[in-house]
Amino acid sequence: MKKKTVRIVCALLLAALIPLSLITADLLLPDYYSESYYAALSSMVRRLDSAPGNRLIVLGNSDVAFGLDGALLEEMLAEKGLSYTVCPFGLYGAVGMSAMLSLSQGALKKGDVVVLVCEPVSDALSAYFGASAFWKCAESSRWLLPRVGEQQRSALWGNYLSYLQEKMAIASSGEAPRPSGVYAKAAFDGRCDLTYPRPGNALPLGYDTSSPVDLREARVSADFAAQIKAYCEEAKKAGAKVCVSFSPVNALAVLDSSPEAVKAFFDEINRAFSCPVISDPNRYILDSGWFYDTNFHLNTAGARLRTCLLAEELLPYLGCYSPVAYERPAIPPSAAALPQEGEDDGSFLFTATPDGRGWLICGVSEAGQKKESLAAPTFHEGLPVAGFADGALNNAGSMAELRLPASIEDLPDGVFRDCASLRRVVFSHREAPCRVHPDTFQGTENLRVFVPDTDYVLYRDGVGCEANPWAEHLDRVFRYSLQNN
Repeated sequence: MKKKTVRIVCALLLAALIPLSLITADLLLPDYYSESYYAALSSMVRRLDSAPGNRLIVLGNSDVAFGLDGALLEEMLAEKGLSYTVCPFGLYGAVGMSAMLSLSQGALKKGDVVVLVCEPVSDALSAYFGASAFWKCAESSRWLLPRVGEQQRSALWGNYLSYLQEKMAIASSGEAPRPSGVYAKAAFDGRCDLTYPRPGNALPLGYDTSSPVDLREARVSADFAAQIKAYCEEAKKAGAKVCVSFSPVNALAVLDSSPEAVKAFFDEINRAFSCPVISDPNRYILDSGWFYDTNFHLNTAGARLRTCLLAEELLPYLGCYSPVAYERPAIPPSAAALPQEGEDDGSFLFTATPDGRGWLICGVSEAGQKKESLAAPTFHEGLPVAGFADGALNNAGSMAELRLPASIEDLPDGVFRDCASLRRVVFSHREAPCRVHPDTFQGTENLRVFVPDTDYVLYRDGVGCEANPWAEHLDRVFRYSLQNN
């Protein structure tokens, strides 16, 4: 009996010490994300809490950050005699729109207007909550944690150990994340407008080929619809109004933009939400020239255009029916810059991408089948080589090494499954890693991936506004020196 009592006491002490040790480790580790894009969330919440007068809250995901000029919208409304403080309230799809609803709901007050911005993607129309991403957002602002809902807090505690393990891995590596460019806290001004210059479309083919948009398949989940309903009810109690608009989407990425497909998406939103829809989704299927680095992120000129479109729709909703006069910006030239890498030496066969704007590798030539080391070219007949067709490497059984240029945007599931001799894939991607999927490296247990040593942190931490697809493949990733390669 005495031994049993001792064991119980020891177990209780251990149970108490483990959380204490975790919290101690958390406190001892430095903040790694305080200057990152994640950290802009706390600034958005603070602005919402402190903004004077009536507030216009534009709530969504990263399409809001990249697609709204809050200062311009305030100015356009003021010209019509409407005084609103515009609060951009969308940052990161990996956090989830559900979190943005939770963070803002308790702050609503009389006179506020909330614009819910819907992306035509089922994941964005769900109650998804990215606990891992939210921990990074709250790393230096722990006061954010109690602002989310009860289920979201439970998810945060369930993810706490993983979050700490990730921080400890960063500490042991000696390489902290390096926020820079548009994906840094410094990219936002004091109004929470994303002011970092985005001169034009930086995508090699003008759109992200790995993320097609199917308007007919976009679905609002039942739990998300319920959350929106509860949000609207709380807004009404507070004296605020809620309406719905749409995110911009790259026309090249839309599989079907027929009137029937657009109506199907509109009807889905109109059915799921009780608040009024003030926008026509047709107006937000925009030319690729207005976009920046994803199918939903606008460049600087595109953000200005979208802001003007939204102002046109908001004014009648707010009771002002006089026309809006604005100068439509010009579509900027492409900002895509691809260095020439790899000679088009006849080792590969190609097929045109569905839009005819580039090439996919669809096979290995007879000459290529005799080589152990192959290098995919950046260009073929003057157009970029963007990826691989299904079964492209089925006849590459002798290939031991493959070098990939930065133009390759996506490696599909199973692309290497028939490459029995493949041991080494070398990437030259610098600003953004090539997209991979859970089964990209299926059947290649001995394959190693080599990336530039200066850019390893991009593979470890991810880049942009999506979950890091490389996280589950990091055990394969090794570094090489650009000077010695």
